[in-house]
Amino acid sequence: MPNTALRTLRALFPHTTRPISTLPNEAEARALAALLVAQGQRAVFHRTPAGFAVEVIA
Repeated sequence: MPNTALRTLRALFPHTTRPISTLPNEAEARALAALLVAQGQRAVFHRTPAGFAVEVIA
């Protein structure tokens, strides 16, 4: 039952992200994400063909 409720909430309120930057290495992406989190935002980073993208969850 909890899985059904979680899927329902995600369908009603999907996460959207706003791209911030694409950086060449993981250390820089991790540092930028940590800075954004320290400022009170929710940030994620992931690998892309061009490096690492840093995004803020809206």
